[in-house]
Amino acid sequence: MVPIPHRRPRDARPRPAVPDLHADVPELHRGLLDAAERGDPLDAYLYAAGLVQVCEDRMSGTPWLLSRAAAQLRGTGAGTVLRRTLDGTVTVAGLAPAPRRLRAWLSDVRQLTDTLADAVTARLPDGDTDRGGLGGRGDALLERFGAQVPPGTAALLQGCVLRPPSCFRSFDQHPRDLVELASRFARRYPDRSRRLLVIGVRTSGSYLAPLTGAALRAEGYAQVEVRTMRPSGGSSYADAAQLRSAARNGTLALLIDDPPITGGSLAGVAQGLVKAGFPAERVVVLMASFADRPPPALIPGLARVVLPAQDWHILDRMRERELRRTLAALLPDQEVLALSADEPDLPSRWSHIEVPLTVRVRSGAGDRDVPLLAQAAGTGYLGRHALTVADALDSLVPVIHGFHDGVLLRERLPGEPGPQVGLAPTRRVPAADLVHYVVQRRARAPLAADRGPLLTGCQPVWEIAARMFAARCGRLATPLRPLLIDPLLRELLHTPSPSLVDGQMSGGRWWPGPGGWTKTDFDEGHFSHLDLAAYDAAYDLAGAAQTVPEHRDGMLAEYERLTGSRVPAVRWCVYGAAQGWNDERLAHSGTGTGPGEAEARRARARALQEYLAGLYLRDLADVPAEDTAARTSAKWCALDVDGVLESDLSGAPASSPAGMLALRGLRAHGFEVLPATGRPVPELRDRCRTYGLRGGVAEYGAMVYDACRDRAVPLVTGPDRSALVRVLSGLPSVRLDPQYRCCVRASRGWGAERVGLDTETVRALAGSAEAAGFAAVQGETQTDFVPVGVDKATGFAALLELLGAPAGTRPVLAVGDGAPDIPLLRWARHGCAPGNAAPEVRASGLTVLRRPYQAGLADAVAGLLGHSPGHCPRCRAPALAPADAALTALLAVPEAGRAGMPLRLARLARARAAAAGPDSRRTDGRPFAARGARSFGQGHARRSR
Repeated sequence: MVPIPHRRPRDARPRPAVPDLHADVPELHRGLLDAAERGDPLDAYLYAAGLVQVCEDRMSGTPWLLSRAAAQLRGTGAGTVLRRTLDGTVTVAGLAPAPRRLRAWLSDVRQLTDTLADAVTARLPDGDTDRGGLGGRGDALLERFGAQVPPGTAALLQGCVLRPPSCFRSFDQHPRDLVELASRFARRYPDRSRRLLVIGVRTSGSYLAPLTGAALRAEGYAQVEVRTMRPSGGSSYADAAQLRSAARNGTLALLIDDPPITGGSLAGVAQGLVKAGFPAERVVVLMASFADRPPPALIPGLARVVLPAQDWHILDRMRERELRRTLAALLPDQEVLALSADEPDLPSRWSHIEVPLTVRVRSGAGDRDVPLLAQAAGTGYLGRHALTVADALDSLVPVIHGFHDGVLLRERLPGEPGPQVGLAPTRRVPAADLVHYVVQRRARAPLAADRGPLLTGCQPVWEIAARMFAARCGRLATPLRPLLIDPLLRELLHTPSPSLVDGQMSGGRWWPGPGGWTKTDFDEGHFSHLDLAAYDAAYDLAGAAQTVPEHRDGMLAEYERLTGSRVPAVRWCVYGAAQGWNDERLAHSGTGTGPGEAEARRARARALQEYLAGLYLRDLADVPAEDTAARTSAKWCALDVDGVLESDLSGAPASSPAGMLALRGLRAHGFEVLPATGRPVPELRDRCRTYGLRGGVAEYGAMVYDACRDRAVPLVTGPDRSALVRVLSGLPSVRLDPQYRCCVRASRGWGAERVGLDTETVRALAGSAEAAGFAAVQGETQTDFVPVGVDKATGFAALLELLGAPAGTRPVLAVGDGAPDIPLLRWARHGCAPGNAAPEVRASGLTVLRRPYQAGLADAVAGLLGHSPGHCPRCRAPALAPADAALTALLAVPEAGRAGMPLRLARLARARAAAAGPDSRRTDGRPFAARGARSFGQGHARRSR
């Protein structure tokens, strides 16, 4: 008898290629035929359902701009016109010969899918979905299906790829759950003669609906039809007519989708059915629900059949009886004497269920206990994907003992904690080990093509980045995205060396061992709702760098050395911003892994700061620091951050070319710039380090920071901050920024939807705030509670004293836009505000410039220097490479206001065309801060494993 090995033996056989789950149609077709040949009905069904999903998406595809506009105008007259236009587009497109042939082929695929669904559900009573054959009708349909996709159909579907379904990939749903839902429906609607129309909401509905239809047929319902829909997609007039006909003949419509969070997709389809003539009482929603998300209310009168979290089949699979069956299937040579396993947690949207278990086995060396971990991993080939990935990564991941009916069995590492426990904050993975993992994963799991550009609507990195940067264009963002911004970001992020990314590097789970660090969630991030679709290993590196930001530059340099490929600065910037966006999204959703919301926003802002500093301030980095005597006569300038040096970019601050040229002009002409901001010290520290500044004022003057000594000094100690924090923490959906030490920052929402507290709430809190010694300051995305008596002028004076300036020194220039800036602007020799100044500033009599934000700052600096920033040999900026010029042109779009918008858009179009040229990959901007590279060190070399 062979004992369970601690480490899989390595052999000389080549590792199998890791499949791309964003499969194209030939790959899905081949997978279906292979599964049928080996008698695996479940895999054959999953491939067939995937073909249906891809084909139906292709047939109902509509122009992105029209779809987006119709969704935004839903419920209005214009939205109705656009929706009818979309439906007309789909109808007309479907009349061409090629789409008609595609419909005919799709009809065969649908029949095959329904037959395979019958085969899968027929096997469930035997307790195994993996084997059992397809049956005579299935074999006949396969023969008609053909050995290859018809050439005309293949040409029409070229470039169409699968969207992996969350239900059977990320969530722990099982075909048995659909059988249980059908059984519960049958108990409530016992009339088996009734017509049923099962509608799956794509993507997951393409997989859930046919299985539900098969389960209903098994329950005795004789008239069951299956179709799928997208809430935002177009449909042909013929499809709409079929719905109206079903509504007239008394058909009962059953909707099914992933376990809903808000229920928006289900509600949208349900409303469409009601408009088609279905009474609300003849629309039934079948849904599973998560433990932490009760089934949402949809529309009045809508019936629901719910499978609660405690009744999901995966919980049975994770209990002792079923775990013994898994052990028997995966470890047939082991004699299991005893098994102890923890009770599984309830299903969650954010993680797979895991159960630590200890197995006592008998071997020639005697009985021993073996620690294992059973993990839900997905259904069929979608879950078995982890085996191929583990085999490719080998020693970088735990030993995998096999996969059986949705459960992955792996070793439990020595000392490894229970499930869902991430890396402890005090035990960070060494930077060199992170780089090693990313580099090895890139080398061992290459993919044939970068399919990111094909994944519109699936949240690829380029799409999220386009959404972020398009915010600079205001109301023009929607029409400009498909014309300019989306193509630009697709080109900037294209990688010539695609590989299977990890996707969970900033919030991943690691565990140390004798041979180095092991990543235990190596197959959960990619092809998942938890991450953004990407094919570039540098995206993983950007995520890893979020965990050790002080080594960010050094990690990039080491990665480039080991791979021999250079990561352009523009791509490094966008990846860092996208990682921060995703971390903030997950933190707001309460996943419990990765950085918090505030830290994620800070990381997103830091990526943009370092990129812009690398372009505009890099050549100033080596200017020697002035001695103490020279500093006493320094020309000090005070700049507000939000609304002046930087402005909002989809929920995170970012500067623009005008802002960076203003900063460059001041520094190049010998002025010392000190930020005076309401932001906390950690964010002020980032700017001082990145922009090369000596310090600044934080928290509206309650804190000052000396960058030379890396020292923060509080200026207030009296107010009872803890009492105010307790009151604010008790408010629903209010988030407090943990970086503040003297003030309190409160907000609701996240990203571009982040807002401060409403006026009524602030008014209700006024008494508590005043009692604690605070006054409210309302911002665009937050509400700050500032200690009474604190102001930026007092803070700036304290900062100058801390930096060694003579008594009575005043800033020569101060620029701010809000009421808290007024004392500082009046105190400075020249105080002014950009055109976005608050009403209080305008009413104060201070100078308000015509242009807003960074353009206004540039005008203020021009008045001080006597020329526009960047327009003299001393402060002229370095030339930008095409890719950098394109991204900065996008950031600069709003600088010229409405009147100058056409010219800026023309510049953006020219820059985008230049970036798409033969030298578009050449970029010269490098991160401004070099301390990370110097501190990375040579002592972090990866231990041999």
